Amino acid sequence: MAVITIFRQAGCEGRYVAENVARTLDYHLADYATAERLMLQCGYETTPKVYESVPDFWDRFTRRGMERDQINSMLRSVTLATAHHGNVVMLGRGCFAPLQGLCDVLHVRVKASLSLRIERIMQKHDMTKDEATAFVAERDSLVADFARTSYGLSPDDFTQFDLVIDTGKVEPDVAVRWLVEAAGKLTCRADDPTAEALEVDQVLQRAVAKEFRRRENLRAKKRGR
Repeated sequence: MAVITIFRQAGCEGRYVAENVARTLDYHLADYATAERLMLQCGYETTPKVYESVPDFWDRFTRRGMERDQINSMLRSVTLATAHHGNVVMLGRGCFAPLQGLCDVLHVRVKASLSLRIERIMQKHDMTKDEATAFVAERDSLVADFARTSYGLSPDDFTQFDLVIDTGKVEPDVAVRWLVEAAGKLTCRADDPTAEALEVDQVLQRAVAKEFRRRENLRAKKRGR
């Protein structure tokens, strides 16, 4: 049972890589939307307006510093419970941070040059160059602020990652193949700490299992159509 965390820049095709690694390995994919659903299931609520949309929830959190300590604590617990479940690709801001030093977890940073990222955002979202430049700058700022204020880390500190892949030099499909192969070759010694051995909140553990079963059922229904 392996875990892959992917920390990405806007416009670097990190979600494409994560989704296809999960699909190839038949792993679960957990992103910030997954984390929000789990937090809600376990009773973390302030006002309904905070949860009107997933991106809005995280943007408000990052920009306004809303109850950071409580959210950070719950988010860390969600991250640990999700990793403990195993066979999962985790995509999101800072999911690598609480899982450092675990031999069955592969931490990946996906990046690309600024010019290429702007070009990709222009094409994907039909934006002008100025709009895409502003979008990338905003997302980069949000991610950096989250990592710094939540974990005291810089997203540009590559010592936190096992692999750093530049999708301007390596095609995303090649990155997928690399990660699939790497996941199958992770090795652990008898005394190495693992995600599987983490002590996690039992309520969250059940919530994660329930969430992944729900997704499996949805996929099964789609395949049966």
